[in-house]
Amino acid sequence: MVMTESEDTDIIPSPTSIVRAPSAITPVNSALAKPVIPNKDTLAKVTFWKLDLDTILDGLIPDPLPESSGKDNAIHHLNIIIFGKPNTGKTTLAESIAQALVRRYGQRNVKALRATRDLPALFQNIDKLFGRFRKPPKAVLLFADDMTKALRKLSGTVAVKDSNGQLEKMRKIDYWLDKWYDIRGELFKRGMRQGLVIMVSALHRFYGGDIDLRADADLLLVRSTGTPGTFDANKVERMLGPVVYYAMRQHEVDALRDRKELAWTAFVAKTGSGVFRVPRPPLSTQWLMRNVGSVDASEELAVEVDEPTKSVVDPNGHKKKSALQEKITVQARPHRSKKGSRVSMVVVAAGVLTILFLAWQYIWPLLR
Repeated sequence: MVMTESEDTDIIPSPTSIVRAPSAITPVNSALAKPVIPNKDTLAKVTFWKLDLDTILDGLIPDPLPESSGKDNAIHHLNIIIFGKPNTGKTTLAESIAQALVRRYGQRNVKALRATRDLPALFQNIDKLFGRFRKPPKAVLLFADDMTKALRKLSGTVAVKDSNGQLEKMRKIDYWLDKWYDIRGELFKRGMRQGLVIMVSALHRFYGGDIDLRADADLLLVRSTGTPGTFDANKVERMLGPVVYYAMRQHEVDALRDRKELAWTAFVAKTGSGVFRVPRPPLSTQWLMRNVGSVDASEELAVEVDEPTKSVVDPNGHKKKSALQEKITVQARPHRSKKGSRVSMVVVAAGVLTILFLAWQYIWPLLR
C-alpha cells in the first residue's frame, strides 16, 4: 500500500522528484538491476518532503496515551524492526526514535537502553530506568542491536518454575523472547502502570529473526533492501511493495557515492508505506541510549566530523577528544604514582627547610 496525498496529514509529494528518472540511473551491475522499473511519476509519489519520523509515529502512538485506574495495565506497546546490512545507520536510526520521544514527552520522561548481541542484558539492567526516579518514565525504549546474532547466542536451557512450583527446563531463546513479548508485564511488575514502551530490534538477516517478532511488527524501517532474489530481499519487497522497494534501491545506489544518502529510509506500517529521510542527530546532542551488556558492538557508530580537532559525543553522552587533543593532554599532564607524589612532597619540604636554615644562619645576623 502506497501512502497518497491527504489534507488531513498535510503530506505532499516533492515538487521535483527526489528520485531520479529511470533513464538517469547508473546501474552498478546489470545482474542486480530490477527487470521491471516503475515509471517516474509512480516513484515520485513515495518520497515526500513533509513526511518524517514524527509524522509516522503520530499514526502509531495514541494522543493522549491511555491512563490506568491504578490496578490495570494501560501501557501502550510498539514493536519496531530496523532492517539493513552493517554500517547503514541502524543504531543511529534507533537513537533518532529516542530523540523523537524526547520531542514528544520531554527528556526527563524518556529512558532508553541499548544492548548489542545481548538480549538478557536489557532485562537484567531494566531496573536502572527506574532507580533514580520516584515515578516511572512516561516512555521507555529498549533497543536490541544485532538481534540476529543475539538470538544465535541463546543456546542451551534454563531452569524455571511451572504453575505448580516445580522446576522444569526451558530453552533460553524461548525464555528471553517471552520476556521480550511480555515487556508490558515486566514493566508493570516494576511499578509502571501507564505510558509507552517501544521495543526496537535491528536485524541483519530476516531469516535470523524470530517469526513472531517479524509477524508482530507495528513498523518496519528499512535501511538496505538486500541483494535482489535473495530471501531477505524478497521478504522486504513483499512488505514494502515493488514501488517503494525500488525507490529505496535508487537511494542505495546514490549512497555508494554519497553516504548522506543513507539517511533515506523505507517504511511500512498500518498507516501506509513510503520513503522518507531521517537526518543524523546533531553531534551536540547528548545520546539518550545507554549501553548495557557486552561491549562487542556489531558496528561502530559512524560520526562525521568536519575538523580533526573537534570533540564528538559518544553513546553514553560523554565528550570524546580527538587523537591530537588526547596526545597534547597526555604530554601536558604526565601520570604520577602515589609513591612519586610523596617523594616530590618530601623534596619540596626539605628545600624549604634548607632555605629557612640558611637565612637564619647567615642573613639574620647581618640584619641585627
